[in-house]
Amino acid sequence: MEVVRQSARSLAAYSRSNFSVVEDALADMFLFHGLGIPGARERQSWRNSIPQVASVLDDAGLGDVDVLLEHRLPLTSKRADVVLAGVHPASGDPSYVVVELKQWTRARRHEESETLVDVDGVAYNPVLHPALQVGAYTRYYRDFLRALEGKPDALVGAAYLHNASDEGVADLWSVAPSSDGRMFTGQRRGEFAEFLGSRLAPASGARAADAFLSSAIAPSKQAPQGCRGGDSRPRAVCPP
Repeated sequence: MEVVRQSARSLAAYSRSNFSVVEDALADMFLFHGLGIPGARERQSWRNSIPQVASVLDDAGLGDVDVLLEHRLPLTSKRADVVLAGVHPASGDPSYVVVELKQWTRARRHEESETLVDVDGVAYNPVLHPALQVGAYTRYYRDFLRALEGKPDALVGAAYLHNASDEGVADLWSVAPSSDGRMFTGQRRGEFAEFLGSRLAPASGARAADAFLSSAIAPSKQAPQGCRGGDSRPRAVCPP
């Protein structure tokens, strides 16, 4: 099993009544990839976060968008929480959104850093700013998936801090939004839905998801040299 894949509508339905089906499928995928048995913390994270993004998609009328859960970035052990696959509402071309999900309620800049943050309740601080984290994933996908070659606008990134208010993460707004990565809090759920609607049409994402999952993998000429293998991947430009 390469990835757990559902339509947003199906995922929302499972989230309302029988999320254990999704949770068990994710656990099976972990075993398939030799990642072991996911712990209680990992499962709790799935239960807390995945229904949140599924609900936003369903409420926004994007139930036919394909949702790829815990997708493994090419040639790395890193996984994107969610990749949304669909059709761009303006061009009709395949369109993708990488979403990083955070359960945080409060976070602040680490000392005077522009990139690192301290998070309440997280054992290992500091961590990378979520918009920068998802931005690194977005650039990495562009550099390694041939299906995205020459199509830099086909994929964007966003971090959704569904438990946070704007005030609770006030320090984090210092990182300006970009097409690579931007941040939304639970307080900005409506804005997040509008953003998704600007990138994804209310149409089937099956073909786009097929193209994403079957894409040939090779570093583009633009990929930083350190991202092409080995252990020297620079944190700023490769998956953190």
